[in-house]
Amino acid sequence: MLSISAVVSGCTEWGEIVDFGEDKLAWLRQYRPFDNGIPAHDTLNRVMSLISPSTFSDMFVLWANRNLKLDSGTLVSIDGKRLRGSATKEEQQLPRSSGGKSAAHLLEAWCNDLSVCMSVRQVESKTNEIKVVPSILDDLALEGCVISMDAMGCQKDIVKKICEGKADYLIGLKGNQSTLASAVQQAFTAFDAKKQPLTEQNTGHGRIEERTCRVIKAQDVLQEALTKEWTGLNAIIEIEYERAVVASARIEKEKRYYISSLQPDAQQLATYIRNHWGIENRLHYMLDVYWGEDESKKQVAYAATNFGILLRIAHNLVKLHPEKISVKRKLKRADRSDSYREQILRLQT
Repeated sequence: MLSISAVVSGCTEWGEIVDFGEDKLAWLRQYRPFDNGIPAHDTLNRVMSLISPSTFSDMFVLWANRNLKLDSGTLVSIDGKRLRGSATKEEQQLPRSSGGKSAAHLLEAWCNDLSVCMSVRQVESKTNEIKVVPSILDDLALEGCVISMDAMGCQKDIVKKICEGKADYLIGLKGNQSTLASAVQQAFTAFDAKKQPLTEQNTGHGRIEERTCRVIKAQDVLQEALTKEWTGLNAIIEIEYERAVVASARIEKEKRYYISSLQPDAQQLATYIRNHWGIENRLHYMLDVYWGEDESKKQVAYAATNFGILLRIAHNLVKLHPEKISVKRKLKRADRSDSYREQILRLQT
């Protein structure tokens, strides 16, 4: 109660949470006894570092998905975030045998339409995300949804599991699946130039970006043996990006490839691909800007991971509050106003 109330009020360090608790002790006691007052910052750190991340994640999933209903076709994006400050640079560079350790890494499921983080799980390092994806899929009721991932999730077992759960997939394709990647690139090299691709353009942040989307039905260009290996494969996608930096007139070009179980509809697939990045822009960016997650130096045991879960609880609560103002304003209002904080925490009906 103390920690989540403080976090939705913009507090991110143990000392700040203690200060909040001491200032708001009378208000907190309306909801919990706090017989011994507010704990010291070292106690907060120690307790949060000892909680089991898997158990905390289980409880987060139950809470975040309570009464959550996803319409057919809803996009659910799965991506990871490394908590860079959770280990020192020296620890990250040293081998484990010499006292080194990796920064904490979290894998999340995000619903862009609802601005809700649906699941979060700890992984030992980015290379182990593949092992945690099945747990994320098991966490959620995803029938009829579209699951998007970067090339990390381009694995035969993962696409099979998604299809068995009666969902669709849209997954990035890179060199980690060299046979499929080579076949897809060759297919687009021979792409019929007479077929009009979908082209979109947008401007912002001093750049003009043009995206060209080409889609081919997988069965028309890939060998039957290859399509059978990838359960449900229906469409292969090429997105070509051309960015012009206004200030320098520099032009950057890039091509990305995707596979999907969806039908080869360029407009629909391009929209899903664009919306996949909502997990970066509307979750990870906000966690870093408003709560300083990337710069946080919580480095004791599980403190960084558990505080990361706490931040995602706070993010969901703040985003689900109906007032149409910025996250920054909501945090400041919650800090000033007990009544507004109660609304964020859903303590008021």
